[in-house]
Amino acid sequence: MEKNYEKRGYLLDDFRLFHLKDREGTNVDYHYHEFCKLLMLRSGSGGYTVDGQRYSLDTGDIVLIGSGCVHRPEFEHGLLYERVIIYISPAFLQQHSVSNCQLEEIFNGEHGHVLHLKDPHNIWGISDALEQELAKDEYGRVILSNSLLLRLLIEISRCMRDPKAAFSTPITPADSRILEILRYIDAHLAEDLSIDILAEEFYISKFHMMRLFKQETGRSIHDYLQERRLLHARDLIRQGISATDSCFQSGFRSYSSFTRAYAKHFGTTPTGRKGAPADETYE
Repeated sequence: MEKNYEKRGYLLDDFRLFHLKDREGTNVDYHYHEFCKLLMLRSGSGGYTVDGQRYSLDTGDIVLIGSGCVHRPEFEHGLLYERVIIYISPAFLQQHSVSNCQLEEIFNGEHGHVLHLKDPHNIWGISDALEQELAKDEYGRVILSNSLLLRLLIEISRCMRDPKAAFSTPITPADSRILEILRYIDAHLAEDLSIDILAEEFYISKFHMMRLFKQETGRSIHDYLQERRLLHARDLIRQGISATDSCFQSGFRSYSSFTRAYAKHFGTTPTGRKGAPADETYE
C-alpha cells in the first residue's frame, strides 16, 4: 500500500510566526507543507525527522525545513518544549533574493537541516523584535516586519556560511546492519529492492530485518524506500529531467502508480485539495 503523507496547511500571508511553550509533547504523523518552515528551539530537547534523516535537538538549535520536505517532531510529554515557528512563503523568499543572496538556499538542506548555535541570543533578539512588531497595529508594521524577517534570515544564513558552523549530523542507528541497509537503499534506488532481495543481500531473516529496521528508524522499509524514491524523483524533475524518465530512474515500475504516489506525497496536482490554513500550527 502506498504511503499517503498528509499535506498540512496553506499560507495566505507572506509569513506567519508562532511562539509556543508547553509540556504536551508531540504526537504528529509524517507530513509536509508547500511553504518553508523555520523552527528555533528556545527551551527543551527532543528530536526531529526531516526527509528521512533523524536529528537530536537541544536548546539553541534551528530546524530548517524546505517546501515539500517530509518531517515529524518528536518531543516527550511532560518536558518543557518552547519554540518559535515561522512559516514562510517560497514566493516571499524569491521576491527578496538577489544574485548573490538566494534566501531559498537556507532551506535546501545542502549542509543539513539542523543548525546548532552556541550563542543563539542575537538570533533570538531579532526573532523577539519581529514577534513584538507583528503584535502591534502601527504605521509601517508590514514593512518593518518584513525587514526584521529578512534580517533574521540573513543572520541565519551568515551563521550557516561560517566555516565553524555546527550542523547536527543525523542519528546513526545503533545496529550497524541498519545503517548498511539505509546506504544500500540510497545507492540502488533504481533497482528492484524487495524485502526478500534485501534480506538475501544482508544474510538476515526478512522478518527480523523488518522488525529491526522499524525499531531503529521508527519506519517500515517500504515507507522509507517509497519516500527516498519520491524525493529522488523530485530532485531529477527539478534538474530538468522529464517526469517519465525521473519515474523509472527512481525505481518505479509503473508511471501511473508513480504519479499517484507523487501527487499524494507532494500535493502538486491541479485538483489536489488544500489543508487547513496556516493560522494553525502544524509542526
